[in-house]
Amino acid sequence: MNSELVRNSLKLFTAAFITAGVALWTERIEFLWYPLVAVVVVVDDSDDQTAKAASNRILGTAMGGLITFIVHTIVQGWVGVLVSLLVMIPVLRVLGWSGGLNTAGLLSVMFLMIPDYVALDWNYVFNRGLDTIVGCIIALLVGLLFWPRGVYEELNQSDAYLRGAIGDQLQRYRNWLLHSGPRPVPLSPAPLSSRLQRIETLVNQEQRSPRRSQLRRRGWNRRLLLWQQSHFHWLAWEQIMAELPEGVLRRAELVESSVEAMANEFSCGVLGSQAPVSLKQWHATTQREQLPLFPMLALAQEQQPLHGSLRALARSVPC
Repeated sequence: MNSELVRNSLKLFTAAFITAGVALWTERIEFLWYPLVAVVVVVDDSDDQTAKAASNRILGTAMGGLITFIVHTIVQGWVGVLVSLLVMIPVLRVLGWSGGLNTAGLLSVMFLMIPDYVALDWNYVFNRGLDTIVGCIIALLVGLLFWPRGVYEELNQSDAYLRGAIGDQLQRYRNWLLHSGPRPVPLSPAPLSSRLQRIETLVNQEQRSPRRSQLRRRGWNRRLLLWQQSHFHWLAWEQIMAELPEGVLRRAELVESSVEAMANEFSCGVLGSQAPVSLKQWHATTQREQLPLFPMLALAQEQQPLHGSLRALARSVPC
């Protein structure tokens, strides 16, 4: 079973259970569906658990209730709901409280359930708005309780997998160019892309959490960018390497020296003296060795940024 689905299901169940318990304990929540609907909307909305997002939801919900009451004193029924939403959306956007738009909109619709519109007074609006805000607060607190643990362990595991896969493949290319091994078969893109996508998901998730400062301190924002660049150029580089004839690659001195430098730097973490070769050097060497110009320049176009990204990753050790 999907662990994310289980976590979200438990989060929703716990929030609804606590909300019902609070309603029974306080004996002041007359209509339980107000906080329960707020729980469902906020839990299902997103995993954004920052203080700003929480305040936006709560203040947006309160403002939505106020706007709905004012409009319903003038216009009633579905026309009143429509007018409330038309007024509510721009007001919440201007105030920066768009996070509360979902619960505020539901609050407007639920006011239609009142059998007698005479009951729609300030006391009713205050109590029902407070009930909805209670549901929002409980959902946000439960979201913090169920926030995923072990994120950095999983990030480090994915990072280690990518480093190991690319590092081992570079060693195989190096051995092949030195006549001490068979020609490598290009790596399957699916496992690499899957690991990179997981890193992207976890980093984006942590950026929305209260621990986002720890993410920046550990350098994962920069490391993700480097992995995205390396992944893109690696797939293109391997594809070109697979299409070039063996004789051409063995005659190209820059290919052997660059692969050896990348393998040593990336696997051992020790930067060599050879920086990424410029396109001008590739062009001059290709003409001097009478190699096919356009395929070699296409290889150089990918190998130069790939080498630079791998050098940066070699200096960026996960923590």
